[in-house]
Amino acid sequence: MTWRTRLFALWALLWSAAMTVIFAVGFLVSNVFRRRAETFRWWARWWGRAILLGLGVRLRVEKRGRLDPDRPYVFAANHQNALDIPILAAALEHAFGFVAKAELEKVPFLGAAIKHSPSVFVDRSDPRRSLESIRRAGRRIRDGNSVLIFPEGERSYSGQMGRFKKGAFVLAVEAGVPLVPVTIRNGFTVLDERRRVARPGLVHVVVGEPIPLEDRTRRDIPGLMDELYARIARELPAAPAPTTLHLPSET
Repeated sequence: MTWRTRLFALWALLWSAAMTVIFAVGFLVSNVFRRRAETFRWWARWWGRAILLGLGVRLRVEKRGRLDPDRPYVFAANHQNALDIPILAAALEHAFGFVAKAELEKVPFLGAAIKHSPSVFVDRSDPRRSLESIRRAGRRIRDGNSVLIFPEGERSYSGQMGRFKKGAFVLAVEAGVPLVPVTIRNGFTVLDERRRVARPGLVHVVVGEPIPLEDRTRRDIPGLMDELYARIARELPAAPAPTTLHLPSET
């Protein structure tokens, strides 16, 4: 940590906030005239690129398989820091929304943009509301809206992964569309908001082969969690071998 990395972290926060307001307003205005997932995709992609450009972050994207542009997917990525969403918005070619916490709906500009996008809010305040949110999200995905989830549920601030939580996989199985592993290899090297440090750099993203979920049920979730963890971990430098990865008590 140096005064330069701390000062750059402040710039990263201010720049990202400004771009979020500008692009959220732009999307909301455009959405009045053209309500389509591609409208959100266009604005989200350029929002991500604008943030990365201002922070001096470059992307290298590697694809392991071919994705059908006309088919919905559930993209599942490891979660290293606050830049993960703009990184993936810029890196993924598919039109997709986000699985967002219900409390984000109250955030000015951002909440309105998410509400009018292909994204879905998941209410985790109590199990019954959470389950209904997951079912509603599953229906939207089956109707053709791809989404992005972070199975860890929280940021690692490092190149390692935490344990996966069950809720994201309940959503994936409920949707029944292919699950695509996405690995962010070194996003933590350009930003650590916990320590308030940032710097320019190159981030490597790997988009893996889709995992079919047809005929999968909730009984298959523990094995699915281990399979996805292994595929993402395989792309991480010096990643640990998966052991007990699923948390049966999580919902």
